[in-house]
Amino acid sequence: MQLIRPIRPMREVVADWADALAERLGRPAEAILAKGLGATDFSPLESVEIRFDGGMTIRIPFAFALLHPEDPCAVVFSEHSGYLEFDLPDDTAVVSVREDYRRIGRMDDE
Repeated sequence: MQLIRPIRPMREVVADWADALAERLGRPAEAILAKGLGATDFSPLESVEIRFDGGMTIRIPFAFALLHPEDPCAVVFSEHSGYLEFDLPDDTAVVSVREDYRRIGRMDDE
């Protein structure tokens, strides 16, 4: 089974997922179709992990995922890695990871 679907042009992926994107982003689907996604749609603190049965994990930073309501598939929209569609076999988990962190101490050399 192929886990990652063939890469398609970003506009096609956005068009197929426009309604779900509108719900996620709080903008009308028509606006998303006209302008696409921008840098402010992605958080540097958020990534997506696709965890497959058997232990394989794919981690995609600066990303969010949407699940198809009827088809066992998901799409991951990423600022730097493109828009990736995955078939989801049984026992696959799609995990949104948010990392909030604080640096303690000085980071420069002294």
